[in-house]
Amino acid sequence: MSFQLIDCTLRDGGNLNQWRFSDVAIGQIIRGLDQARTDYIELGYLGGSGSHSPGEVGKTFDCTSEFLDELPQTFHARKAIMIVPSVCSQEQLSKLHTSQVSLVRVASYPQDTAYAMSYIAALKDRGFQVAMNLMAASYAEPDQVARVAVEAERHGADIFYIADSYGSMTPGDVRQYVEALKQSTDCEVGFHGHNNLGLAFVNVLEAMRSGASFIDTSLCGMARGAGNLPTEQFISALSHWEQFDTSYEVLPVVETADYVLNHVLEKPMRIAAPEIICGLHNIHYYYYDKILDSRSGMQMQSAWNIAQSLGKLRPPKVHVSYVNKAIELTGGMKSES
Repeated sequence: MSFQLIDCTLRDGGNLNQWRFSDVAIGQIIRGLDQARTDYIELGYLGGSGSHSPGEVGKTFDCTSEFLDELPQTFHARKAIMIVPSVCSQEQLSKLHTSQVSLVRVASYPQDTAYAMSYIAALKDRGFQVAMNLMAASYAEPDQVARVAVEAERHGADIFYIADSYGSMTPGDVRQYVEALKQSTDCEVGFHGHNNLGLAFVNVLEAMRSGASFIDTSLCGMARGAGNLPTEQFISALSHWEQFDTSYEVLPVVETADYVLNHVLEKPMRIAAPEIICGLHNIHYYYYDKILDSRSGMQMQSAWNIAQSLGKLRPPKVHVSYVNKAIELTGGMKSES
């Protein structure tokens, strides 16, 4: 099971701290991951995140050319960046160079995939390794995802990622998606899992067994909600497991994760009622607060019912209007917020 590891702490982890990593922290994370011989380090977004509208943000929210040029040199890890076509213009892409990053990941929700194709083609023409990341892949059937992958490959994609954005997939689900992709395209297949139901590691293993060759992790699992599979656990486990022949260095990644825990995170990642309810009902983690905001003093049973109805709606974006629809389905009254 040969694979490439992408650590996405500076990108996906930024959802937790508004991408406000200090210059010291950015340097520590990059150097530590490089010493651990991580395959790729994802530095952040170019143009911003399409699903978050924060106030004051840090440098990795929108990685300028000047910022990329100032980053530490890496000797083992290649550098990657993510773009979301809805918030990153083609003009912004023109300022990105292969000397700064080697891999660009184009992220899209299932309803927006047509917009991603011209970006994939433009990046491939300029010499980048290109991945398409299908966010909220659980909102599309495996055969639909496979058709998107075929189109992405036709436009030049080297890698096609399925993202279990809501942490709802089981190993059986993962197998179906990966196998559908392997049967339909020659693209490398990647998997990005969230840990809402505690299944991130077993889902990754199932993805690898089914043919996925790119895997996402982050230090301490740092990401929104329940977070991702922790890089330090993944590298440590595979290095300890005789079945795998890896070249990762364990101590540097453990030390770097310890630095993140003590100097970057305000508190450790957690998996509690909000994360579990969102994972069980296949909804975006940002919905949980909107559900609670719709009623003061709401009991967990009511939140559960609304989340269940939301999952059936498969809302394409996080908006109170979908909460209102879900409340109607449960027999309640609309929220005015």
